[in-house]
Amino acid sequence: MITCTQNLSPALKYFSKVIVITVLFFNMPGSLIAQTDEPGKTIKIDSVIIRARTASHNLMEKPYTEPNSILPSISRLTRSDIAKTGATNVVEAMNFVPGALIETRGRQVKQFFSVRGQKYPYPDYAVNGVWQKEFEEIPYFFSASDIEEIEIIRSSAALLTGLSGLTGLVNIRTREYTSPETNAEVDYGTFNTLHAHVSNGNKLGDFSYAAGLGYDKTDGPSGKHSAEQMTNLYTQLGWKPSEKLNVKANLFILDGSREMRIAELPADKRYRDMIQNFDPIRTILTNLKTVYRPNNVLSTEVQLFYSHRNPTFNDEVKQTSSNEKDYEYGLNFIQSVAVTPFNTLRFGGLYNRWIAPNGKRFYTGKRCDVETYSAVLVDEHRIGALTLDGGLRVSGSYLNEYGAFNIEGDGASFKNVTSIQDEWEPADIQGSLGASYNAGNWFSVFFNSAAGQVKPRRGTLTNDLNVPHNETRYKMDLGFQGNFPDAGNVTITAFSVIQKKAIALSGKTYLDPATNITRELYVNRDQNQYGIEVEYKGQQLWRIIRPLVNFTAMKSYMDENGRMVTNKENPVFISAAGLFANRSSFDLNLLWKYVSKFENERFAAPADGPQPLGDYFTLDLTAGYTLKGKVPVRFYVRGRNLNDRHYSTVIGYPDYGMMISGGVQVKL
Repeated sequence: MITCTQNLSPALKYFSKVIVITVLFFNMPGSLIAQTDEPGKTIKIDSVIIRARTASHNLMEKPYTEPNSILPSISRLTRSDIAKTGATNVVEAMNFVPGALIETRGRQVKQFFSVRGQKYPYPDYAVNGVWQKEFEEIPYFFSASDIEEIEIIRSSAALLTGLSGLTGLVNIRTREYTSPETNAEVDYGTFNTLHAHVSNGNKLGDFSYAAGLGYDKTDGPSGKHSAEQMTNLYTQLGWKPSEKLNVKANLFILDGSREMRIAELPADKRYRDMIQNFDPIRTILTNLKTVYRPNNVLSTEVQLFYSHRNPTFNDEVKQTSSNEKDYEYGLNFIQSVAVTPFNTLRFGGLYNRWIAPNGKRFYTGKRCDVETYSAVLVDEHRIGALTLDGGLRVSGSYLNEYGAFNIEGDGASFKNVTSIQDEWEPADIQGSLGASYNAGNWFSVFFNSAAGQVKPRRGTLTNDLNVPHNETRYKMDLGFQGNFPDAGNVTITAFSVIQKKAIALSGKTYLDPATNITRELYVNRDQNQYGIEVEYKGQQLWRIIRPLVNFTAMKSYMDENGRMVTNKENPVFISAAGLFANRSSFDLNLLWKYVSKFENERFAAPADGPQPLGDYFTLDLTAGYTLKGKVPVRFYVRGRNLNDRHYSTVIGYPDYGMMISGGVQVKL
């Protein structure tokens, strides 16, 4: 009897057949073939078990999968993982991945997520693989109940998803259903905080659907001007008429409002005097994805997308309003070709048109109309247990009209600046090389390197009111993964990020005479980050408890007057740990987070200089009891920051402290 592992790639299947034939027809040492001179006699032999390394990703089924060499630097949070953290939105769900830092403030963008000191720009977002050019205000409102998985590419090496490769990427994959399911949940807690959500989905023959409706609100602490409310509607339709064709359409509608929290000391007085809000905030995100796989060697994916964001910014002191509407649409295309059983070539492109009729945020009042084009080529080649990969991406933007810069050193005349029209920006080129080696089922080694340019965000200005230079960035990752059946999984990754002319906050500001908005100013300076990440995901102990531990140690440097000094704007240590317990009808999830001290002068008075931030640990808990029956009902309690630490990640906006909520979930 010959037994082979299932789901092997065509190359491995072919290789397995060769091994089987060799074993059966050649008398190898320890031969399993009995010798006999009797014709026609059946000889029973022992089983031959062939174990082959299965691919960690199928590039035919999922053409947009990033190269295997950055696998140790990718965190994937499943729906179950998200539920254990008690998160209600995307940003909260990512708090416990290796090296995660969430900066919370009361400005237009409430929360920024970063890893490995990757800031200015911060990591980009994609929804179901579709890159979002302007998305910073949305993740905090994006309901976690509609998410199937969050993929966080902590490395600066993504090539295939949008244009965010050198700043990291967060890809949100939404709920899908293969059988009938209905879920409802509601909870209420501190600060009159309410979370409610209902969802339903099913698969009916060739068709599938998903739908979710949620509502979240909070009054925030008294006197902080921090009330928020948001309604989320999510729908997905899927059609798979054959194994060759798969079509999915998604629609998101978000509608709500948000008061911007008033800053506290030691923030500068001008921030403490600001009373502002977004009312309303309206967003529509929709995309259509088609995957066509006519045979085993070809696969095509096409994505069409449209996003429309329509926030109204209100200044309650100046009694002014401005509409910051913007929209984008475009097309992504990727083609996978299995050139040989051991080589897969992928190539494709992106077109994105972004229009902000009235400008946006710091450049309100100046119309923006930008078309972006990109082409990408990635190749992976397998040589036994070794996989080599390389890729190249070229991108460029055409400015139909753009008035957010071209100041030429005279900020006083900003409102009279002539917009740039009908002009190409210089092209950006990014490349990567990587390798991975699988030494069996228990140990793997990964190496990835990348280089390219990072452009300043639109509207960014330096201290002399000019546009910053493009940053040139180099990065390297060296990762090790161990899989120990009796102990768990361990991942260790060493990384370095070298930034030439990095785009960093200068600490200075400028009052824009055109809009009366204070603009933050930037500098170009060299920066380096070196670090190591360790993550351990344990096996279940005593059939009850599963541990999780991750730790990031990072050293950051920056250029100061011609010499490299320690960059105190990034923490040195970030760590998280968890214990996830499940016994009978009870579940309990305990999570711990630590961030070492760092400093910044953003939002501080100029005379005060950098202020201390970080240096905190928090303890979160989610516990529940499920009444099991035809209709399971789970009663639960959530506790956030149980040690009531009023820490700050941004000057003037300390955490609210301990928050408790209780609720009920029903699953049909």
